[in-house]
Amino acid sequence: MIDEVTPEREPLTGEPIPAREVRGGARRPRRMRRARPTVRSGSLAVVLAAAILTGLALAFQGFARWAGEHPGWAVLLGLAAVPVLYALLRGMPHARDLRRAARAGMAEAEADALAATRTAPPVPVDEPAGPPAHTQEPPPVAGAFPCGPEEPTLAAPFRDGRTAPLPEPEAPETYAPEPEPEAAVLTAAELDRVDLATLDFAALDPDTFEEATAALCRRDGCADAETVGGAGDLGADVLATAPDGRRVVIQCKRYGPENKVGSQDLQRFGGTCWSVHGAQLAVLVTTSEFTAPALEYAESCGIRCVDGAELTAWAEGTGPAPWGPGATLG
Repeated sequence: MIDEVTPEREPLTGEPIPAREVRGGARRPRRMRRARPTVRSGSLAVVLAAAILTGLALAFQGFARWAGEHPGWAVLLGLAAVPVLYALLRGMPHARDLRRAARAGMAEAEADALAATRTAPPVPVDEPAGPPAHTQEPPPVAGAFPCGPEEPTLAAPFRDGRTAPLPEPEAPETYAPEPEPEAAVLTAAELDRVDLATLDFAALDPDTFEEATAALCRRDGCADAETVGGAGDLGADVLATAPDGRRVVIQCKRYGPENKVGSQDLQRFGGTCWSVHGAQLAVLVTTSEFTAPALEYAESCGIRCVDGAELTAWAEGTGPAPWGPGATLG
């Protein structure tokens, strides 16, 4: 049985290592090994330090919760943990050593990159190409326009012998919308002298519309009807006393035909007409119409709604006043 002999490793010393013989008689010197900085050990130390700090933080959180319940034992364990923490901090690598290892690793990487660029083979440069060879132009196609001074005769002259200019675009016609007619403005005294049956309520401004509604109330028996609309009216535009003695509170909505009075308008008016103004008869008058939810809410709350058609009938005398016998809720 043959004994295996393990070759001894050569010591890493500063003395030069003898050259090694190569087949053929040539001898080449052996390269000396140089110590490389342990960058990997520095990284492991950083990871270990982070893990230790995380564990300490979790342990401190649990210890703080336990210490609140057992303060006496917490003081004793805290005194016992001081030397342990001191020993751990002493055993951790210093920041100076970590920075030194990182700088050594960066310097080695830069040296390797510089050596690689020096030993790289030169990149061949392509020689400039010679003058382009003369190519023969293709023969002219039959029926094509000649590229000479003569230009084909067309309705529109050619600028370069090949393309015709496009016609200048016509300026678009500007549309000016028709100005809306100004709303009529009348005072209460003027409205008392006007025939309200011929009055166009939709052509009035909002303030004049309120005054016209008050004039209708005065015409039909509410002698004390007056407008109170403004910034702090709380939903009341006209206050009056009906011929039968009831207190009438009216809100006026001058809307266009495309804008209808919704349930939100009725809800805001219903929240103040009874409790704030003490109405015994609440009326909402508009030049437009009411939505179905608004009419349902008005019927449930006892508010009378007068739309544009009913307002015209009231003014012409063909329809009842809101407090009349023919008036209905909603």
